[in-house]
Amino acid sequence: MSEHVPVLIVGGSVVGASAALFLAAHGVTPVLVEKHPGISTRLRAKLFSPRTMEAYRAVGAADDVYAVQRRQPPADHAALVTSLAGPELRHWPLPAARDFSALSPCRSAFVKQADLEEVVRAHARTAGADLRFGHRLVGLRPYDDHVIARVQDPDGAVRTITADYLLAADGNASAVREGLGITRTGPETIAHVMELGFEADLRPALDGRRLALAFTGEPDHAFLSWDTARRRGAVSVTYDPATTDPAAFDDRRRLEIVSRALGLPPSDIALTDARSWRMGGWVADSYRRGRVFLLGDAVHVTPPTGGFGANTGIQDAWNLTAKLVTVLRGHAAPRLLDAYQRERHAVGRITVEQALLRARDRAQVPIEDRPLLSEAAVALGYRYPMGDDDPATAGLPLADEPERWHGEPGTRLPHVPLPGRHASASTLDLVRDGRHLLLVGPDAADWTRAAHRLDPRGAFLDTAPLPRPAGPGTPTRPTEACGIGDHGALLVRPDHVVAWRSPGAVPDTLAALGSAVREALAGGASAVRQVLAAGDRPVPPEPSVTAR
Repeated sequence: MSEHVPVLIVGGSVVGASAALFLAAHGVTPVLVEKHPGISTRLRAKLFSPRTMEAYRAVGAADDVYAVQRRQPPADHAALVTSLAGPELRHWPLPAARDFSALSPCRSAFVKQADLEEVVRAHARTAGADLRFGHRLVGLRPYDDHVIARVQDPDGAVRTITADYLLAADGNASAVREGLGITRTGPETIAHVMELGFEADLRPALDGRRLALAFTGEPDHAFLSWDTARRRGAVSVTYDPATTDPAAFDDRRRLEIVSRALGLPPSDIALTDARSWRMGGWVADSYRRGRVFLLGDAVHVTPPTGGFGANTGIQDAWNLTAKLVTVLRGHAAPRLLDAYQRERHAVGRITVEQALLRARDRAQVPIEDRPLLSEAAVALGYRYPMGDDDPATAGLPLADEPERWHGEPGTRLPHVPLPGRHASASTLDLVRDGRHLLLVGPDAADWTRAAHRLDPRGAFLDTAPLPRPAGPGTPTRPTEACGIGDHGALLVRPDHVVAWRSPGAVPDTLAALGSAVREALAGGASAVRQVLAAGDRPVPPEPSVTAR
């Protein structure tokens, strides 16, 4: 048995499922295969940043994620405790609980990963994605223009799938990455961790407290996490394998540690499982091999400090799928996909570095000193390198506080509220259906006319004006927030990233915009080349082909 698909996704956890949703929402029907039959019950991520929620908002899934959060007790703080049921020594709001309303139309979501995956999978299926659980990748052969995969179904039958592209989101032990011989850089082990699962009623201990997680001090220095029902959780402690055999964590010792951390009598606790794992922080040296792309934990692993891991993987998927949709529609040259390595590898290195800095004191492993950035800078304020020779971005940091960015190429489009729409309407909402957006100043009619000449049918380029200031009391003009004047323009990619900026008017708007669009599409969109070659004569674009 064999079939052909535009995109095959290997791995159905949050990153793979998000990639399937992002593709299907824009008309590309992927097939996803996942070896496990269902969603993992392990406690994993439960904090999703505003930038991640912006991606889900763009495909209509954010409201359902927030609906899950509203059904749960509020949990947005952390504490250092003598025990969970005992006194708090220190109490602080998680950085993601900060009010981001001036920076984003979205707030952070505090939901367990399993619940978020349910929402993402449901939306992906509704959009048309083909999700196959209990299906295992058993063979892979990449070629220059396609990939052939062999997939085993739950009954043991093997099917051959030919894909134009393959996305590997198969976790930190990625068989795809290992099979391709891709190496990694960074410490694979900074600490050995024993994770002790338990069942206990934590509701009395947590009643009235907005705790999402907790830490204890001596003697265990434990990390405590629990599910949203507050009846199941895990206590994680580090150990030295040179002096402690993992087998020494027998039932008696495990129960002692969990009881001490929770402040509950052993009789109120049921042990469930124990799992040892190595905490590390590394980045794969390559995110791509031909038509095979890696994303999520397959290319970067972070310590849990900072809550960066799942968010970074979802943003890998958001970046890559936007490029794939543009290429599969025929609007961009395939070399557009080359930018995925440059952009996401840079973000992966910064993210892992910042997570390691946060874990250093706890793991007691020295690493090279770097400046400690805020969680907002890492999760919301990163900038993609647009090329070493780009004068518009020379000398700019790759991550900064998000409020310091004002439409610089490589940064996320600034959130500007839109008047006359619903209360949370944002400039980010103007980027739609996988197309680029030319966002212009209120007096920039020349840029709008140039966009219509380049793409008369709006096949790959939308246009929209920035609003004028609401009044003299407006703190920031919309154009100032985006770094342009009333006669300027921004070219925004489908993943909300600024590709190009002109602060004001130029003598030849058609040539300037054509060059910018060509660069953003990596030489694609033959209509752009034709228009530029023909001067001002509008040439309709070639019909787009949506891969399904």
